[in-house]
Amino acid sequence: MEKEVVNDMKKHLPLKLRCSVKHYDWGKIGQQSEVARLFSLNSGLEIEADKPYAELWMGTHESGPSFVVESGKTDAEYITLNTWISENPSVLGEKVVKVWGNNLPFLFKVLSVAKALSIQAHPDKELARALHTSHPNLYKDDNHKPEMALALTKFEALCGFVSLQ
Repeated sequence: MEKEVVNDMKKHLPLKLRCSVKHYDWGKIGQQSEVARLFSLNSGLEIEADKPYAELWMGTHESGPSFVVESGKTDAEYITLNTWISENPSVLGEKVVKVWGNNLPFLFKVLSVAKALSIQAHPDKELARALHTSHPNLYKDDNHKPEMALALTKFEALCGFVSLQ
């Protein structure tokens, strides 16, 4: 019985994640990029001096999943965060599981921006599903993408556009 309690506690300790990085052309280059520095610290990989490092992703998105790092295992043996959550859905809480199933309902990103980004408008969840179903080549997933921005370094942005009505 005591061993079960210890194992259950271990399941809910903070997890070390191996995050994914995106190399979009608008990202800061090499050492100039906060994303590159964070990714290097997280992965142990060297920063490539001439490569753009745009986004560091922490989450369960298929095109950039995080992996659960377990001591004694190799990178190839790590499981995705999505798989881990599927095996431990209670970590999300009943309310989240009821609404979202065993899926993490957000994608945490760190951005390192060197060039102005385009204006983005994201559909609500219902429209996102419909657009992804009808045009998967244009709408890569069915997420509605609610967003929040927290600046880690000096940053300028336009937000909160007023309706024409």
